[in-house]
Amino acid sequence: MVSNTPIYVARPIVPTLEDFVSHLSPALESRRLSNGGPISADLALRLSELLRTRYVNLMTNGTVAIEIAAKALNFKNKVITTPFTFAATVGALIWIGLDPVLVDVEEDYLTLSPESVSAAIDEDVSGILGVHVYGCPCDVDALDSISRNHQIPVLYDGAHVFDATYNGRPIVSYGDATTMSFHATKQFNTGEGGAVVTSSSEIDTKLSLLKNFGIKSEDVISDIGINGKMSELNAAFGLANLNALFEERARRSAVSQIYRDSITEDNKIRIVPQRPGTVGSTNYFAIRLPVENGVSLRDKVYLALRDLGIYTRKYFYPLLSDIPAYTAHMTQTKFDLPNAQRAANEVLTLPLHGGVTDAAALYIAESLKAALK
Repeated sequence: MVSNTPIYVARPIVPTLEDFVSHLSPALESRRLSNGGPISADLALRLSELLRTRYVNLMTNGTVAIEIAAKALNFKNKVITTPFTFAATVGALIWIGLDPVLVDVEEDYLTLSPESVSAAIDEDVSGILGVHVYGCPCDVDALDSISRNHQIPVLYDGAHVFDATYNGRPIVSYGDATTMSFHATKQFNTGEGGAVVTSSSEIDTKLSLLKNFGIKSEDVISDIGINGKMSELNAAFGLANLNALFEERARRSAVSQIYRDSITEDNKIRIVPQRPGTVGSTNYFAIRLPVENGVSLRDKVYLALRDLGIYTRKYFYPLLSDIPAYTAHMTQTKFDLPNAQRAANEVLTLPLHGGVTDAAALYIAESLKAALK
């Protein structure tokens, strides 16, 4: 083994204490810790420049970002989305009283299938929630076309993309809005946090209202909102982390390349591909291992690597359509999800972060191949 230290699937970027304190000091001195202070305004501006988008509305976390964005886009009744995603995506819809309709994903890219979306649209569908999986964008052109043709908004869960681009455009610029997660495990983090990105001033104004209890002014409450604001402490943490972002991304790119060079694809290992035209996505490195004769090679490898101190992740498993706590809140009773079901049983994400050295990456790749033998 490379060392006796476990290798985890993710490791948060953290700023130096000096950097963090330098950004946090104004909040401590002014005692303004929340409610849209200057530090969060500075972070929103910096992110809007980095993401090349007009509006970045900071939120307390990525889950609340989905809830508030869905409200701002006037989602009602049914919302078409994917079962192959983290629990928060569908859970957020259910939490605010919506009825998720789960449709299949594309076989290769594991993102929402436009054909399945089109087949599921009826008069009760008010929106589409696509998920950019492992930094791979949805078929945004097809989904945006469906959105226009049926005059229903499309929201994207962009927790996995950050500032990656697709066909020269920031992925977060597609659709009516995109939610982001700045949770500790993400490529860029504020400790805990999130955002909603949009190019619409109307939507951005609605987001700001809803995340602050619906309070329009000191004497006017014009809507029913919640507390979704990012604190100045989290914003300061994020500003300090921006200094380490490019070094982190370079390290992740190097590790990903070692994996690609070391893992020979065959009928037992498939690297989950990026959609052509995608640039700058370094959030996850995912592979697929098949089920053979009823035996899950993915689960076998997962356990074998864990015994070596290499912690991978079955991401996403289980499929959300297989969780009774979720399906109990859906009117949908039948699920035709062959691609998503297969992916849930095959996908394994490998450690990908700035703490993975070249030697560790090689060790992980060789251990993976050894486990398959």
